[in-house]
Amino acid sequence: MCELRAASVSDEELAAAASSNEEAYGELISRYLPSVRRLSGIYTRSSADRDDLVSEGILGLLNAVKTYDPSKGASFSTYAGVCVNNRMMTALKRSARIQRREESLDELSAAGGQSPEKIIIDREALSEIFSEIAENISELERSVFERYLSGESYSAIASALGIDRKSVDNALARVRRKLRRKFR
Repeated sequence: MCELRAASVSDEELAAAASSNEEAYGELISRYLPSVRRLSGIYTRSSADRDDLVSEGILGLLNAVKTYDPSKGASFSTYAGVCVNNRMMTALKRSARIQRREESLDELSAAGGQSPEKIIIDREALSEIFSEIAENISELERSVFERYLSGESYSAIASALGIDRKSVDNALARVRRKLRRKFR
C-alpha cells in the first residue's frame, strides 16, 4: 500500500488489513496518535504524567486495532476512542490509588519515630481487636469485611462470594453496627 493510497483508505479498511499488513497497522496508529495526545492533555497537566498517559492511550489504541470487529456496528473511530479512554481512565485510577497509599505511608512515617516496642504493642492490640471482631461476626460478614478492607468494590465482592450487591451492603452494615456496639 503506497502512501497516497493509505491516505484514501478508511479506518475500518485499515483495521481489517492491520493484522497482516504492518503498513496498514502503522498508518492507523499514526492517524490516531494526535487524538491520544490531545486526550492525555485533557486529563493531566504534568508533562511526566502526560507521557505516561500517552503510553497507556497507545496501548489502548493497539488493543483496539487488534480487537476491532466491524460486525458489531461501531465505527473504528468510536471503538478506538472508547478503548483509549478506558485505558487512560484505568491508569489514572491506579495512579490515584498508588498516590493515596504513598501519602498514607508518608503520614505514618511523619507521625512515626515510634519505638520497636510501641510498634509491637500496637500490633498486639490490633490483633486482639481483629480476634474480637472475628468472634462477633458471621462467616459471610467476615468474608465480606475482609474483602472490603482489602479494597475490593461491592461488585467484586458480590461476584467472588456469589451473592448480590445488596447482600454485600447489608453484611457491611451489620458489621458496622456490631463494631459500634462492641467498641463504644
